[in-house]
Amino acid sequence: MIIKAMELMNLQAYSHLIFLFSTLLSSQSIDLKPVRASSPPIQALVAPITKDAATSLYTLSLSGNQYLLDLSGPLLWSPCSPTHPTIPCSSGEYCAAVAPGAPNFGDGQCTCTARPTNPVTGDQAIGDLTLTDVATNATDGNTPTAEVTAHGAVSSCAPDRLLRSLPRGVTGDAGLGRGSLLSLPAQLYGKVSLSKQQFAICLPSTATAPGVAFFGGGPYGLMPPTQLDAGAALSYTDLVRDPMRPSTYSIRLRGIAVNQEAVPLPAGALDRGGGGVTLDTALPYTVMRRDVYRPFVDAFQRAMAHVPRMTSVRPFELCFDSGALGFTRVGYAVAPVDLMMASRGGGVGNWTVFGANSMAQVAPGVACLAFVDGGWAVESAVAVGGFQMENSLLVFDEDASRLGFSGTLLFVRTTCGNFNFSRD
Repeated sequence: MIIKAMELMNLQAYSHLIFLFSTLLSSQSIDLKPVRASSPPIQALVAPITKDAATSLYTLSLSGNQYLLDLSGPLLWSPCSPTHPTIPCSSGEYCAAVAPGAPNFGDGQCTCTARPTNPVTGDQAIGDLTLTDVATNATDGNTPTAEVTAHGAVSSCAPDRLLRSLPRGVTGDAGLGRGSLLSLPAQLYGKVSLSKQQFAICLPSTATAPGVAFFGGGPYGLMPPTQLDAGAALSYTDLVRDPMRPSTYSIRLRGIAVNQEAVPLPAGALDRGGGGVTLDTALPYTVMRRDVYRPFVDAFQRAMAHVPRMTSVRPFELCFDSGALGFTRVGYAVAPVDLMMASRGGGVGNWTVFGANSMAQVAPGVACLAFVDGGWAVESAVAVGGFQMENSLLVFDEDASRLGFSGTLLFVRTTCGNFNFSRD
């Protein structure tokens, strides 16, 4: 679920904690094995991403545990042990800034709290802020090179009930959200001497081979047939800020095309929600507001009028006889969908969605257009879900305020499941 506007005050409030946390965070150390003190700065950190077959959500492996990959989440959270460390309030004002009216005064001591949220259900809770260790691996872009532990990352405790509807075995939420000092990327940047303050995700399309997340600069190496730097030929578009949902990654959308023909959208339909598009890994499939969805589906149906229709399968509306569809290197031979964006430098760039990312196989012989009608209440005109991001490299460069995207890697005969996680 897209983060609600009510979270805005919580996100803004995190900035008030910087002075409280700065002493705690700067006193923490980094363990590197087997890197020596004379080693150069770490180029990047790497962690596997797994797709859960039951929920079509994605998990990130950290410290030997699985966390929900939450692109819009503002912080790390997980259930805590009864003896978890807490962060004392410098005054009641700090606690009120994070969770208004809800500092924790257990045992007569004031401790700071946060408001962790399940991004799928929207369920919220209040939990202590605590310190935890985040363990992962350094990488040269091609393989893991060293174990890395960042001590003293700030996270929030959460009740077990907040794990409902998440993939089985998940122990918490890894928030990668924009502009949050307590997001996973921001904390890793502050604790590890990384080459760049950016991160990249490459979501897998199956549960059998993990995708990959990089924190830091490239290369972003994938195999086979040869070692490929997936970040060598990216297109870029500006990231824009949505003041109502500051932790989301939003991009401007000029229009949508089906089979290279512009979809006739109502005037101003894409003006809301940060210019039309947010990216959200807590959504299995792309969700469109109804005034965008209806003309889009009608255009796709016209382009595919020669293919026999099948009965709709929820949550999808437009389903086809997959036996009547041709197949290509990039999935079913269906009309391509273009998300039309303004590129950096004033040019025009399209994020083109081919059959592998537009058609979901829902049953033997049945494939459906994997875009969902969000009704009128959704906050974005278009919220791009995980299925449409699979097997594409996405680079989130906060310093340059831009998104880099590779397009489908299937064209170059590789996938996000082809990072070499074995050590030489």
